[in-house]
Amino acid sequence: MNLRMLILIAGVQLASPQSLLADFTTFHSWTLVQDLPNANFSAQVTPVNATLSAGTGAVAPSVDIGLQSINAKTPNSASTGYKFDATSDFSIGIDYTWAFDGTPTGILGLGFGVGEDGDGRNSAGVAMLTQNGSALGPYVGAARIDDVTQSALVLDLLTASTLSGSLFVEYRAHSGDVLLGAATMPGAGAPQITATYAGIQKQWTDSDLIASFFLRSDLTGWQGVGTADVTLSNVRVLSGGPIAVPEPSSTFALMMVLGLTLRFTRPRKLHCAIAIV
Repeated sequence: MNLRMLILIAGVQLASPQSLLADFTTFHSWTLVQDLPNANFSAQVTPVNATLSAGTGAVAPSVDIGLQSINAKTPNSASTGYKFDATSDFSIGIDYTWAFDGTPTGILGLGFGVGEDGDGRNSAGVAMLTQNGSALGPYVGAARIDDVTQSALVLDLLTASTLSGSLFVEYRAHSGDVLLGAATMPGAGAPQITATYAGIQKQWTDSDLIASFFLRSDLTGWQGVGTADVTLSNVRVLSGGPIAVPEPSSTFALMMVLGLTLRFTRPRKLHCAIAIV
């Protein structure tokens, strides 16, 4: 196989959907976010796991820590990460496992969702609560429109949330529906129970979407005493595909490949160059 063909194949592989999926599902491509930063909330992130932790001290209600798929508040202002095109359907999932030590006291929430911005002004997600180290109540859906909280959706009154399982978000571009789901076992390929915010995206600003997950001191708050960890893993794209931000120009990429091809067709001394886009 000649060098020209190798270059062309490399160009195709670099832009392939498979490579984008691999990067999106690696937590090192996500960005840590905190609202507000608190010494008793922390995170440990590896390529395959992200552990969000609550320490022995109290954390005020509504404070949270988590990861999002871009490094800025909106996709347009981001320099790294991944977004989803609002004109295309997609579905994503993630596994979670809680662990507690000592005498955990207080209420913590876990959420997984999508939205147009890092502040959650226009967003929807699936959530669960824990109280004193035990799962509390059913899985629920939560959403906002222009920073106004919408009525919560109970996925299934007869299905209690569990300390390990899977969370799901599906987006339907034509209708603007956001379908939220959960399964009581990690590694599930599809949700066991679902609820839908019908047409909610049509009430947002029609911008591209980002994914995020978070640990929150909820309701009456986390009092500490013991500790809590929730480990997220196996983030997966079940349908559709993420888009790298900022989006590389297809014209620029093609010109690079053609330029390299022409360069190597000339009878001249060989030079190597590496371009990172």
